Parts: sequence; structure tokens; C-alpha cells
Amino acid sequence: MIFSIQTVATSRLAYYNYNDMPHLPTHKVLLKLAKSAAKKIDLNTPSNLSKIDFEKIDENLTPNMRALRLTMSIADQLFSMGVAASDVVHSALAITNTYCKRPVHIDISYTLLTISQDRGINKEPLTMIRTITTRTTNYQTIQSLQELAKMIRSRQITLSDAEKQLKKILESSKSYSRWMVYLSDGGIGAGISILYTGSIPIIVLSFLIGFLTSWILDKLDRIGVPSFFIQVIAAAGVTVIAAVLTNFINNYEALDIISYINPTLIAISGIVLLVAGMMIVGALQDAIDEYYLTATARILKVIMKTGGIVLGVTIGLYIAKKMNTNFATTPDGLALTSITYQYIGAAITAACFALGNHSRLTGIILSGVVGVAGYYCSIVFINNGMEAIPASGIAACAVGLSSTVISRIWRIPSVATISAGIIPLVPGITLYNGLMQVVQNSPGTALFDQGMGTLLRAFMIAITIAAGASFGNIIGRPMRRKLIKLHNKLPSLSNLSIHKQNKS
Repeated sequence: MIFSIQTVATSRLAYYNYNDMPHLPTHKVLLKLAKSAAKKIDLNTPSNLSKIDFEKIDENLTPNMRALRLTMSIADQLFSMGVAASDVVHSALAITNTYCKRPVHIDISYTLLTISQDRGINKEPLTMIRTITTRTTNYQTIQSLQELAKMIRSRQITLSDAEKQLKKILESSKSYSRWMVYLSDGGIGAGISILYTGSIPIIVLSFLIGFLTSWILDKLDRIGVPSFFIQVIAAAGVTVIAAVLTNFINNYEALDIISYINPTLIAISGIVLLVAGMMIVGALQDAIDEYYLTATARILKVIMKTGGIVLGVTIGLYIAKKMNTNFATTPDGLALTSITYQYIGAAITAACFALGNHSRLTGIILSGVVGVAGYYCSIVFINNGMEAIPASGIAACAVGLSSTVISRIWRIPSVATISAGIIPLVPGITLYNGLMQVVQNSPGTALFDQGMGTLLRAFMIAITIAAGASFGNIIGRPMRRKLIKLHNKLPSLSNLSIHKQNKS
């Protein structure tokens, strides 16, 4: 463009006599000629080009696209809060089968949710993809979303009303404060310690350690620290606290209250909160349901989190060694307390887990009851000569079956009571114990081989728990439907009163 203007301006100098503008300098003459040429010449646009009227694209979505978007939002919320992949796909397909004419394929790969629809040979296929981000588990929100999906499946609500209901659920989601979550995690630590002791000082200190650990985890997560380093920092902190407590006990043995404190149990009560026992159970459940990609990703996450614990405990032990303090980091010498205290510990652990995941009061109470029932089943089978691995699987099956049946009666999500009920069965301490034996001993030694056997045992227990919970859920669904049909056939109290009045 500049070259063209300069060329035109230079050519126009041939028509002017420089002597005609003696009062202007040469550079100003050239500038004036260039401006004159730019005003008269249009180098790009033809003079006869007319404007084209483009049709505006309508911003309104078709009902089919709205139904897919609704399905995507509900599935995203459910899976990001820990609902099993098979249950999410089941709920999502129920929505699309109700609102969409064409069949829909739904795929979940841990961090990606994909919905595809083949609309025939005359229309382009539709594919929607959404990245799944982990959210805080909220059993009240899960229950509301599952009830909405059930209403859609039974054709009790229109698409427009379903969209409004979803917006209302997400905007008015109820949750407890962070301090309540810290208290619930402290309760889990106290419940774990009650399984091994009835000492009030140890229970109180275990509660405080669990509370502090939960607070550290939340603060580090809110500032964006990766989960691996969160595990390292928290595990190292708990180990150092146990080392300081051990040093304090050694220096003040004369105090009566100090003599009842076991630093090893206190450290384990805090570190078990970090052990991804429930996560490995969930990963194995996805593998059983044949969602192998999701299961693989979750197992890798379990490995990374567990590696963070091992590194953190190793750092804490190194600091303790510099403090000239030694204490046992494995619960080999610990024995379970009386059966009454074990039931109390199981109930507290299950109920606090439900509380920490924002369950309603009814769900918290039922979770504690289911947790005790599952733990009771495992104790009964073990006392009758059965090994811990099959006993844990049978107990988990009982938890899954009972949770699925009662979920509709008390209007709580079955995933809430199942997850809380199997918490006392999850081999968190066994997994931690095996890791410490492997890390602290050289390969080829007896203790190293014992640690590998302990890890394998923990893995087998987790598999049986996942399989038992999944199988109990599967056989519980048809039983629940039959109970609902039987309940619907029974005459209501109002009908009975009317019948008596007419008869009189």
C-alpha cells in the first residue's frame, strides 16, 4: 500500500513544475501529493460490490440439545462427587431415553465425560465433551440429583421444569461449614483409636490430631498445592508431632496421664485419614463394572497419594532421629480392645464419615447403624473360623444390600450409606502397616517379605469389599423395586378410614 502511494505520488510529480511551489520544502511537497493520491484511489474494493444480507443464526437450542446438556450437567455433578461410573451412566441413560428420540452413547474416562448421538444418515452426529473436575462430596446434592433423574425416568416432569429444577438444586446446595468437616475428620481419628483402646487421653489426642490434619489438608488444597505434596506435608507433620509427644513422655514419665498415651496409635489415627483406602475400593469397583480406564486412573492416583504418605513418614522419622527420639510407626504390637468399644468405634467412624460428606441427620444416623452392622458381620464370620478376606466381602455385601433397600425408604442416596458403612472394613491400617514394613526394611529380609504379604492382604481385602458392595447393590435393586410395588398395593390409612366410615 505504501509502495503504491509513493509510486503514484512520484508519477504525479511529472505533471507539476517544482517551480510552481517554491514556498514549500521538497518533503512537504511529496507528502501533499501522497495524501492527494490516497484520497482519490481505492486499491482494494471494487466500485460495483454490493452488500450481502446474512441470515442470523437462532440462539435457541433444540429440545434434543437441551436434553443432552441437562444430561451432561447431572452426570458431571454426580461423577465429580464420587458416585460410581456405572451408576452415573445408568442415571444419564434414563434421562436421554426419556427426552431424546435417538439413542445416546455415554462414556466416562475419569476426567472426561463424552455424550455421542447418531441422528441418522440425513443429519450430522452430535458429540459433547466436558472435563470433569473433582468436587467436594455432598450427599444432600447427590440425593436431590438422583431424585430428579428418577422423576425424569418415570416421566413425571417436563424438560423445561427439569432444567429449572436442576438450576434450583445447584444454586441452593446445602453443605456444612468447613469447621464441621474438620470436626468430622477428628471424629474419624477418634473412632479408629477406640478400636484399639478405651483410654480417654488417647481418644482426645487422636481427635485433635485428626482435626489438625483435616485443617492442614484443606488449607493446602485451597492454595493449590498438588495432592502428592499435601500428603507429604501432612504425613511428615503427624509423624513429627508423634515424635515430639514421645520425647515429652520420656522426659515426664512421673505424670500419670502421660503414662497412658501411646504415640504410635496417635500417629496412626492421623495418618490413616490420609490413606486412600476408600479410593482404592472405588477404583476396584469401577474395574469390576468394566470401566477399566477410569479404574486405572484412580489406581494411579492411589499410588501417588500413598507414595506421598511414605515419603512424608520417612521425612518425619528422619527429623525424629535428629531429635534422638525413636518410636514404632507400625501397629504390630497393638491389639483390638473389647468388642463393645469396637462397635462404638465403628459407629463413630461411619457416622463421622457421613457427616464430613454433608449428609443429612437421618443419613448420619443410618450410616452409623449400617457401619456397626457391617462390622458385626465381619466379626461373627471371623470368630467362626473364616479368614478376614472373605469375611470382609460378605460384610460389604450385607452393607450394600441393606443400604440399597433402605435408601428409598428414608430418601438418602445408597452411595452415602454404602461408603460410610464399609469405612470400618476398609484396610487402611493394614495398608499403612505393609507400606511401613516395606520402606523400613531391606529387600530380601524377613520383615520386607512380611510387608509385601501385608500389602497383598490389604489389596485382596479391598477387592472383596468392592466386589461385595457392588454385588449387594446389584441384588438389592430388584428387591427394592418389589418392596415398592408391594407398598403401593397396600391400602393407605386414609382409604381405610373412608372405608370404615362408609361401612358404618
